[in-house]
Amino acid sequence: MSSGRLAGRPSGRRGRTYAGAAARLVLGICAALLLLVPDSSFAHRHRPKGPIDCGVVSQEGYTAHLDICKYEPMKMYESYCEDVPKTGEATLVLDLMSHPLWKTPVALTLFREQSKEVVAEAPPHVYREGIASLRVHFSTPGRYTLEVKPQGVFNAANQPVVLKFPIAVGMPSPKSFASLGAGEFVAVAILGFLLYRFWRKRQLERVRKSRPF
Repeated sequence: MSSGRLAGRPSGRRGRTYAGAAARLVLGICAALLLLVPDSSFAHRHRPKGPIDCGVVSQEGYTAHLDICKYEPMKMYESYCEDVPKTGEATLVLDLMSHPLWKTPVALTLFREQSKEVVAEAPPHVYREGIASLRVHFSTPGRYTLEVKPQGVFNAANQPVVLKFPIAVGMPSPKSFASLGAGEFVAVAILGFLLYRFWRKRQLERVRKSRPF
């Protein structure tokens, strides 16, 4: 009877060891995944003060910058420049960076890229403060285009000047390795270390089992 109990103890200990290692691995993976997932999923968040890194379009010396302000529950708003993670209500805010645009009537048109369906538009208007805005509703994921048309402005080929801003809604794009931030590198390192520890422990257990007593 006692020998049976003694014989059963090592296997019980091994089971507890495996269970503990597996639990630590799962917890570590969950922590790493929390670091890997950005707050706004995959999109550009509201930028701090500094150089403008996206959302700028220029043509024939006319330049504008787009911010897509999306109101989120329990938050004031999130700001994006091209990629919006979710559908819903948003406000397109244009900074007319070229001063001649402040004195020129500007028309705004948002349409779906595939069907050319107009989603929202604003008639020509003079934005004397250099800021234009358009309230929109992104009902479905997909690619959209915002066209900013200064009235009576033409390029060298005598074609109307149109500033086109591409917008992707609900379309996550995979990150390249070079675009990973410091937190994501740390998460990858933690995940790799935990997987190595788990693999190493399994290897040691196999070596112990193979040794003759």
